Amino acid sequence: MSEPDFGDWSSVPSDPRPADLGYELLPLDMTESSTAGGHLVVLPQEEEYLHEEAFIIADSDIVVDLENNR
Repeated sequence: MSEPDFGDWSSVPSDPRPADLGYELLPLDMTESSTAGGHLVVLPQEEEYLHEEAFIIADSDIVVDLENNR
């Protein structure tokens, strides 16, 4: 995949596709944390992408499905 050129931000679409930004969409698993507080743990489904920094812990009330909230 070639790197996008964002030298001129006016040419960037207002609703770019992830690939336009150099991102690859990956299937994710969301699990509620066993600790109190309503946190979700987000992990990549494929083990090859799971490493020390490949996770997100977030308050459940701020997590939204971006496919349905465009």
